Amino acid sequence: MGLFLRLVMDAACGLRCSSAVLKVLRGLWPVLTRIPAANTGQWWLLRVGLFELTRPKLVADDWCWIIDHTIQIGRVKCLLIVGIRLSEFQKLDRPLVQRDLQVMALEPVEKSDGAVVCRQLQATCVKTGIVPRMLLSDEGTDLLSGYREFSPLHPKMAICRDIAHLAAKFLKHELEDDARWGKFTSATGSAKQRLAQTSLAHLLPPTPRSKARYMNLNELVTWGKRTLHYLDEPQPIAGLAPDRAALDAKLGWLTDYREALIEWDAAMQVLGAACHYVRYRGYHAQATDELRPVLAKQRTTPMSDRLATRLLEVVTEQSAAARPGERLVGSSECLESLIGRGKRLEGQQNLSGFTKMILGLGAAVAEPTQEYVKQALAQVKTIDVRNWCRAKLGISVQAQRRQALGLAGTKTG
Repeated sequence: MGLFLRLVMDAACGLRCSSAVLKVLRGLWPVLTRIPAANTGQWWLLRVGLFELTRPKLVADDWCWIIDHTIQIGRVKCLLIVGIRLSEFQKLDRPLVQRDLQVMALEPVEKSDGAVVCRQLQATCVKTGIVPRMLLSDEGTDLLSGYREFSPLHPKMAICRDIAHLAAKFLKHELEDDARWGKFTSATGSAKQRLAQTSLAHLLPPTPRSKARYMNLNELVTWGKRTLHYLDEPQPIAGLAPDRAALDAKLGWLTDYREALIEWDAAMQVLGAACHYVRYRGYHAQATDELRPVLAKQRTTPMSDRLATRLLEVVTEQSAAARPGERLVGSSECLESLIGRGKRLEGQQNLSGFTKMILGLGAAVAEPTQEYVKQALAQVKTIDVRNWCRAKLGISVQAQRRQALGLAGTKTG
């Protein structure tokens, strides 16, 4: 059972694929006498996920709750609350990973605003018996509004913001004021069309992400720098001499952005250094003093200097909530990667609203040892998963579609 769960969660295998892999291993590993069908393994996964969601958590006064919404089509959005004790974070010499977390709440709702978020947070306190030492999230409007209502109920609680989202907000402000940036992104979009079906297709620029795009611009700037360097000193590819005329015709425009790319790259270096520091060290009393010399090496342009100043200010502001000797969590990237894993588990159905596979978020943080899996399956039955899904999710968009159009059910996998 644990091996099946690891194939799904750690090796990114689908449910049918995991079953097939175990069949192959049976020929090499005779101890595998019984191979689960995909549907059987799916129910194991969901039962482990529900167990992780509902099992009692240790009551302590140093919990950090990291919070975000995951949204799909339809009317429902889901509030996910995960937690880690600050005493455990203090021991780490690395960024948080998914299995450092525990799932505190998974609450689908059709409407979310500040009042709803506040009620969800308070209900989680009641359910777990825990009042968190701190809350951490991105810049979501309804989350921040909910915190403002929730905070007066627990005045000793700190509220911090994710460093990557703060950095992206500062970068957005800088680039929106830079006329060169708009022209550059427009030119890269045109370049994709001109290069796609040519011998220069290997020089295609990356496609910017539509969501949180200011958090993912480094690869575009890096492409610009490296491609410009190639234009300066073109080298043979696969033994073929470069077509200098074609390069100049389709990518010569990059030379107009030589200085801009240097400035933008310096800005990305500042953001990367600040985010790297906070991922590892969090917010604490010495954070600004430790980060300042790190950023000093990157303050080579006016833009990077302004960004470094703002980032030092915000780290100072966020660290003010830390008690002596305490390190507060400053990055929510582990939660974002967990949400991404949940969407992978739902596969094609993540475009059809939430399904029971949302419980895979709970299984994703669990370490599926023999003892843990045995305890989970002993305490949570299939009927418990069905009842949870009925109460929390109702009928899925996919199920409504099948009923409306008379379609056969989809395969598991």
